[in-house]
Amino acid sequence: MTAPIPGTRLASYAIFALALVAVARFGLAPCVLAGLVSYMIMDLTERRLILNGVRPRFAKWGALAVFAILATALGWIFVAFVRVGVSRLPVLIDTVLPRLTTLSFNFGLELPVDNALELRDLVVTEIKENFSSVSKTSGLLTRGFFQVAVGMFAAALRFLTPARPEHEGHLYDSLRHEINARVALFVRSFELVVGAQVTISTLNAVLTAIFLHAMGFPFKTFLILTTFVCGMVPIVGNVISNIAIVTAGLTISVQLATVGLIYLVVIHKLEYLLNSRIIGGSIDTPMWMTLIGIVAGEAMMGVPGVLLAPALLHYARAELRALPSKA
Repeated sequence: MTAPIPGTRLASYAIFALALVAVARFGLAPCVLAGLVSYMIMDLTERRLILNGVRPRFAKWGALAVFAILATALGWIFVAFVRVGVSRLPVLIDTVLPRLTTLSFNFGLELPVDNALELRDLVVTEIKENFSSVSKTSGLLTRGFFQVAVGMFAAALRFLTPARPEHEGHLYDSLRHEINARVALFVRSFELVVGAQVTISTLNAVLTAIFLHAMGFPFKTFLILTTFVCGMVPIVGNVISNIAIVTAGLTISVQLATVGLIYLVVIHKLEYLLNSRIIGGSIDTPMWMTLIGIVAGEAMMGVPGVLLAPALLHYARAELRALPSKA
């Protein structure tokens, strides 16, 4: 049996839930995601600087400078990923399709295309048939970039705003205190989940880069960038990068693709152990629950929902564990 929950806390739960519904309903997930990532970087940097003896005032501005540098670096990585993908992906497809055609013939299968030109024609045909959907997506993409900029700017302003003192005894202040507690717990969950995902993605990209160079894989730059960028997306990202690596191996030989597949299976098994060490078991969400959350997040918010879903699951479990109970 649970102990009575204060009315202001119940109200804060309702407000938080309504805020999530509004984010999903009005497509504000890119803004929220960009704001959370930006604030996480600044907050973590400030805390690290203070722990190393830096004065709070200088630590805050130092954290803002570090964020500006990291945001520029991440933007450059994303632009490089898109640029390399545009130039190398058609070459990769055109190279691997003949081998896939041979393999499909041996297994009695039939591919819809035989080369990159036919694949391009297929894409153009699909675009013409779904022009309205593509136009809508293009508009959402432009809006998404605007939302990302707003989210980053809002996070920087919130980070620089001094904390307001808590005044007990007033309903408004009590409600504000509870809402701040909900937000702080969610930010902490986001920090744990995304921070661990970035660490794992970085280590995975480094190990993959060493393997690709050692085995002489083609399209190494494209594959390394794909591994890092897609690795930010839980579970699904690894599937995408794995397909790209195995496909690149097929451009040389079936044996190289098989070696690449074996490596990926082994490295991902090791990542489970590494993941538990990095986050110390604090994120103990079953894979089936994560997958369901990812599917629901994508359905409600698109790609940003895929990234937010694990953090929301961790937040929900943290809130349930924090509820008061009677012995």
